Amino acid sequence: MIRLRPLDDEGLERLLALAVSDADPQDVMPPGWTPDRPDEFRDFYRGFRADAYEIVDGDRTVGMIRLTGAGETGLWVARSARGAGVGVQAVSRIVERAVVRDIAAVTAETTTGNAAAVAVLKRVGAAVEVDGDRVRARITVPFEPPTDLADPVRLLLEYLDFYRDAVLRKLEGMSEEELRTSRVPSGWTPLAMVKHLAYVELRWFRYYLVGEDVEHPRGNPAVEHAEWTVEEGDTTEGIREFFLAQCARAREITAAADLADRAVRWTRDKTPAPTLAWILFHVLQEYARHAGQLDVVRELTDGVIGA
Repeated sequence: MIRLRPLDDEGLERLLALAVSDADPQDVMPPGWTPDRPDEFRDFYRGFRADAYEIVDGDRTVGMIRLTGAGETGLWVARSARGAGVGVQAVSRIVERAVVRDIAAVTAETTTGNAAAVAVLKRVGAAVEVDGDRVRARITVPFEPPTDLADPVRLLLEYLDFYRDAVLRKLEGMSEEELRTSRVPSGWTPLAMVKHLAYVELRWFRYYLVGEDVEHPRGNPAVEHAEWTVEEGDTTEGIREFFLAQCARAREITAAADLADRAVRWTRDKTPAPTLAWILFHVLQEYARHAGQLDVVRELTDGVIGA
């Protein structure tokens, strides 16, 4: 489990020892530094120590990462720790720190020749721009609705949108194989979870609330548990677009309705038809539950955590 430890004097000495014994000099210091000049290393890192963290794996320091007040980040990892997902996990934890520090975006710069750094940035969902041999990356930091928001309706709707976005963020950077691989005994996959949530949106707002003539509100009737199944011909982009379309239609329906409006189609004879208010809370809890499940699956996949 990777964690970050604020850099202090003892941590600086641990980083120096690591830089000398298990790192490439050009990675840890500006060009030209050599391990036989330890005082230069100390002076350089003391200059931004307030923004720096040791990357710690268990009880072992394996690298350094920083986060400035402007959201700039950069890191290096020991040679012996490369290829184990350390960079991905460290950046995801920096994004968590950015939330606490009210930093709207985390940014990084590297070169096209640094394939490992580019791969890490893409893995954590950064938007990457290439200009010649320069690479600029930006990670938008996810924030919950404003803490001074008092309107319960707006609060409910903004939290629902926060979770809609969170589900898609969890899929960013995952490979096609990872999206279609289950890590739980029940067998669902991350891509299938998004398909299911698309049908949740379709069913509660379009089919139940306003009674749209939806032919298959639970997906392909020829496939068992269709809304939880990535069928032949289903693509990641297709499922994503279907999900976004259902969310957009649900917003339209909600904006045109009153919270007291009841579902015009309802099949449970022993319970009253639900109101829009009830449906919104039900769908919100559905997202919160499934986003938590995706949190665990993503962490098991590559160590990425956070909102």
